[in-house]
Amino acid sequence: MVMKTIVIAHNYSEISFAAMSYHFAHFIANKGYRVVFISHKPFFFEEQLIEKNGGKVIVCSWPTQNRPTSIKDFIWFIKVYLKYKPNIVIGHFVGSNITILVSKVLSLGKVKTFEYYHTLTSANLYDLGKITLKQKFLFFRKRLFYRFFCDKIICPSALAKKELEHFFSIKKGIVLLNPMIDRFKNKSNLSDDKIIISFLGRFQACKALDILVKAFNDFKIKSPKSKIVLQIAGSGNQEVTIKELAKNNQSIQFFGQLEYDKIDDYLNKSHYTIIPSKSDNLPTVGLESLMNQTPLLISVATGLADYLEQDKDCYKFESNIESISTLFYKIEANFSNNEQMSFNARATFLNQFTISNYCKDLEQIIE
Repeated sequence: MVMKTIVIAHNYSEISFAAMSYHFAHFIANKGYRVVFISHKPFFFEEQLIEKNGGKVIVCSWPTQNRPTSIKDFIWFIKVYLKYKPNIVIGHFVGSNITILVSKVLSLGKVKTFEYYHTLTSANLYDLGKITLKQKFLFFRKRLFYRFFCDKIICPSALAKKELEHFFSIKKGIVLLNPMIDRFKNKSNLSDDKIIISFLGRFQACKALDILVKAFNDFKIKSPKSKIVLQIAGSGNQEVTIKELAKNNQSIQFFGQLEYDKIDDYLNKSHYTIIPSKSDNLPTVGLESLMNQTPLLISVATGLADYLEQDKDCYKFESNIESISTLFYKIEANFSNNEQMSFNARATFLNQFTISNYCKDLEQIIE
């Protein structure tokens, strides 16, 4: 039997949600597939060959460490295609443009192509502030790409599938939840002297960190003896604005940009993780929090909220000052439920967001 070949364009890494592609490559190679993994980060100067049970993983990188958008990248992948003649192509982010387009054209449409819709268009629009002529052109180009070169668009949430149809008039979406590698060991023993709520993410408009800080300021003015403290880690273009908003609130602590190996400890030592986004797909920090047995405070404007149960593994809210302020009162009044919610959060992770489940489900989709 001829060995089937899959091209995966992503990051060959076990860090963050990119680990899903790393593990799927090895999972499917053990089923007898030849996997050509084109890694943007980390960058591989020389091709790596990993023999598996009946299959193999070939790891390589684009010709330069820049974003793969040049004619040089285009020509390089034509050579890769002609060498390996893939049957299936799975693309993530910018690496998908060349790999999917070239494969569809050179195979005369025979290659099965799967593109990921990771970032919500509405989130991009919040950050941009307005739709420029250039942005309209990019939307139009993307819609043509989806329509003529992609067999299926993999959406990490039902919200992403809905957006794909709304913004691009594309009904090729199929929902497959992003997983997270399980690094959990045990939950830290947390003191009841304070209630720790932690934010981790980019300081950008779509993340609504400014709304969170304003709501917490309002709450602390009305409830100065509250045990709730707000921890904020990350960075972004709103950093100066956020720190200015928080400067008079002694219950807000900034941690800066965390190294990835510090994230689990940060979330593990929190009573809750808060995601106040105005628009978000399936935020990675949410999966990392559930994995670390930390329940979520989550905006209903995120795709992840649909897979959580109110008052069981999370508290849901609208992304506005009034709703978030009300949330803080609810947390304090029901803090005795935190331990059980923590166990429930971990159970939700194991039921819905494991690497093993993801690999099995993606195998069914591509076959």
